[in-house]
Amino acid sequence: MSKKCILCVFIFHFSLVLSAEAQTAIGHWRDCLDYSKVFHVEPATDGVYAASRGGLFHFDPDDRTLTMMSKATGLSDVGVATMAYDRQTRYLVVAYNNSNIDLIQDGRVFNISDIKRSDIGGDKSVYRIRFRGGNAYLATGFGIVVVDLARHEIKETCYIGTGGAYTTVHDIAFTSDSIYAATGEGVKHIALSERHLTISDRWQLEPRLGGITATMLEVFGGRLYVAGYTSDPEDLTLYRKTDTGYHAWNQGAIISMRAGGGRLTLTRDSSVVRYDTALQRTDSLTTFAWGSLTCYDAVSASDGSLWAGHGWSGLIHFTASGEEVCLPEGPFSGDYVYSLTPFNYRMLVCPGGHNSFFGNSYLPSNLLTTNGRSWKSLDLSNGLLSSTSDLLSAEVNPNDTNEIVAALWGYGVASIRDNKVQTLYDHDNTGGALVPFVSGGISTLRTGAVTFDGNGNLWVLNSHSSYALASRSASGGWKGYSTSRLADMPSLDKLVWDSINNYLWFCGRSNIIYVHDGVSRMAKVNPNNGSKLSTDNVTALVQDRTGNLWVGTNKGIKVIYDASKAFQYGGAGEMSPVTCSNITITNGEFYEYLMAYESITAIAVDGANRKWVGTAAGGLYLISANGMEQLEHFTAENSPLFSNKIVTLAIQPRTGEVYIGTEQGLQVYRSTATYAIGTPLENIYAFPNPVRPGYDGPIAIKGFVRDAMVHITDASGHTVFSTQALGGQAIWNGRTVNGERVAAGVYYVFAADSEGGNCSVTKILVVR
Repeated sequence: MSKKCILCVFIFHFSLVLSAEAQTAIGHWRDCLDYSKVFHVEPATDGVYAASRGGLFHFDPDDRTLTMMSKATGLSDVGVATMAYDRQTRYLVVAYNNSNIDLIQDGRVFNISDIKRSDIGGDKSVYRIRFRGGNAYLATGFGIVVVDLARHEIKETCYIGTGGAYTTVHDIAFTSDSIYAATGEGVKHIALSERHLTISDRWQLEPRLGGITATMLEVFGGRLYVAGYTSDPEDLTLYRKTDTGYHAWNQGAIISMRAGGGRLTLTRDSSVVRYDTALQRTDSLTTFAWGSLTCYDAVSASDGSLWAGHGWSGLIHFTASGEEVCLPEGPFSGDYVYSLTPFNYRMLVCPGGHNSFFGNSYLPSNLLTTNGRSWKSLDLSNGLLSSTSDLLSAEVNPNDTNEIVAALWGYGVASIRDNKVQTLYDHDNTGGALVPFVSGGISTLRTGAVTFDGNGNLWVLNSHSSYALASRSASGGWKGYSTSRLADMPSLDKLVWDSINNYLWFCGRSNIIYVHDGVSRMAKVNPNNGSKLSTDNVTALVQDRTGNLWVGTNKGIKVIYDASKAFQYGGAGEMSPVTCSNITITNGEFYEYLMAYESITAIAVDGANRKWVGTAAGGLYLISANGMEQLEHFTAENSPLFSNKIVTLAIQPRTGEVYIGTEQGLQVYRSTATYAIGTPLENIYAFPNPVRPGYDGPIAIKGFVRDAMVHITDASGHTVFSTQALGGQAIWNGRTVNGERVAAGVYYVFAADSEGGNCSVTKILVVR
């Protein structure tokens, strides 16, 4: 079989696996991570583990399955720094960027958070993990930490700098009689027979490597190999220890050095080279089926094959018969999520950004789309986006759902069809409607957001321009709107079309909200007008399902209930009488304002009009429709949430899934509410259905009109459970109103609106 055929068979197989796994259960989490940039590879007895910039995954060559490992599947943290597998104890040890440690064996995870929680000053990073005698030896930024794998605890900590001081240990190696450590003070060693590893004076400096900063150690063919540099960290020299001293034998940019499978494998910038014990080169790889071999790590297996961690293609397995790419589905964007846009069963992910000084983040222009199972990126082959960056906002044209329009910070607006940019709109091809910001001879279009109104007209925010608002009519004509009466427009990146009043509400990084009627009237809204709690910055803006505007600030949430008064004073750019009201809630015997101690970053409204609220440091909240009740509070400490810093939120209307963009990447939580439809579906459906033996979780029933009354009966017509749908979805726990699990059989679901119309029916099979 050719290399190409091997690759195609594998990708097809994996797509079937993903389709089966994509149905996230109610109340569960799944991750949407970029697994393409693999920087560390670990062959194990049950397959191969790969650590990528996005997350950790495992490939089993026997059944050809990929398993993603994350907080959603039981890991303790995110951001893998390094890992290693011990064949003797069958433990995988994972160290995270924050110095947290997980020990994983047979699907069980044992967490050691001592280093993370310690008050050690300076560098606590874990650089390398080695094993000997049932212990894991961690090379850290302050010394060596020895972990007893069987007891799941730290056995001892060795500060081996001069006089017992902290010193960075980059790597550790074991020979037949000694332990070697590549430290900030040079390569040191101690006899294996020495019982007191913690006594720094017992560690002896290797004088023959004076002036060399060693970063990697490896034992191969019974000899110690040291990779180090004198001045340039990227220009390493390899030294081999012999009976007469250290001898240099290889030089250049080396990314990793791994011993395994009877080979010493060196990963370089654009190649992987292997040597035998006589230091004779056995082979050199520079390409694979998808292009150049840009790898971060590679190691030979016992069968002579090679496992390589690629810079953009995941895990690659090279064998005598060909090669195989092992890459889980995920967004090809690293950790960057700026905004999210739902449409039917799709979610659009914008991975751009801009800084607090209104400059670009220079993240590659792309738009990622997922249907919950697979991902795709833009086809950039026509080069229209080649000189652009930072795609911030995207919307689907309601009159032509084949078109997606996206705003690029600094470059204008892109029209996308068939996953390819067809037109990049700027000042020249919009009849001057998009007016650039000019400063110091530099002209730039700081287009920060787009949206469509109910008539299919496109609206564009254009920051720092005297024409901060522009539109493209449903027929295709462009128009710019002078906003000079509103004074200088800040970094505008939040735009909401008011479906009740047909107004445009927008804001940016300032303490002001702007409103425009889409013709000529415009006004400003003071977020502190009508508020009992003064705030300094508007950070989020969204309209709920009753027409109220919810405003996120640096001190909690406010609500605009009187948006219709926006132009009561004329609409000539004056300050509007519109008020931004606080919501007062009770906290025991005390009253306080809703989330007054949180800086809000994002607000999303679900099908039951509840509000999902993201914060800058407090995690994710779910509050009731009126804001008076806190229903959920997810943090990185009490849930699989990656980070307490939420960047953006969006809700998939058909499934009720909450997409959560964090500073550590994108993840999804399956909520209980979906968006309702105007008329019920002909065939409403439930899942899981059938309900199989052993399942005791929630059963979701979908396809009702909004907030329908739902009754579940047994085959005899006796009602066993009644509830009201949350938006377009009802949840049944498989129990009667008395809390008893229902018996096996067929159960019928009847639903209708409050007046008894728009009836729906389905049935659920329960198997015991």
